[in-house]
Amino acid sequence: MAEPKASTHQAVGVGVDAQGGAVVDPTKNVLDLVEAERRRQDDLREAERRYFDAENQHVKEMAALRAAHSMEIRGAESARLDSIRQVDREDVNKTAAQALNAIQTLATTTNTTAETLRNQVATTAQQAAQQRAIDTTEFNKRLSAVELALSEGKGKQTVADPQMEKLSALVEAMARNQATDTGKGAGINLVWVVLLGVVSLFSGLLGIAGVLYAVLRP
Repeated sequence: MAEPKASTHQAVGVGVDAQGGAVVDPTKNVLDLVEAERRRQDDLREAERRYFDAENQHVKEMAALRAAHSMEIRGAESARLDSIRQVDREDVNKTAAQALNAIQTLATTTNTTAETLRNQVATTAQQAAQQRAIDTTEFNKRLSAVELALSEGKGKQTVADPQMEKLSALVEAMARNQATDTGKGAGINLVWVVLLGVVSLFSGLLGIAGVLYAVLRP
């Protein structure tokens, strides 16, 4: 049996598959797939670019926020330090004013105290000088009175000495009378005379003592 010869006739038109559908050239499918893959890659690159752009924008915004916040903090800290310095300056000025006031008050008080002390010393010295003059005058008066009293005492002593001599003579006479037994009556009279002389002598001494006490009495 003879084998059929291959047909050399080429079909014209769109090819169909077993189900009657159009047969697509495989080369066209590959090209479409490559094109789709390219677009997908482009989309991914675009998405990645947008992502990095958004990330960069976010970083820039965060940096700007941090810078603004830091500036606010620095401003607040500077204001706080300025307030503290202002308070310190006010305290220093107030302290200086108080110290100056205290110094002036102390100086005034010191001057017043010194002037008062000077016046007191001068017054005390004057009073002491006056009292010393009074005491000196009183002492001179009392000394004069003592000298006068001593002079009067010497005069009284000159008067009393004869009485003492007379008393001694009487005592000697009484002794002689007793020795010679001139009689009991004469001895008694002589004793009375002696006693009277002693009483007179003591009276004179008491008078001198009274004068001295009256003169020396404060």
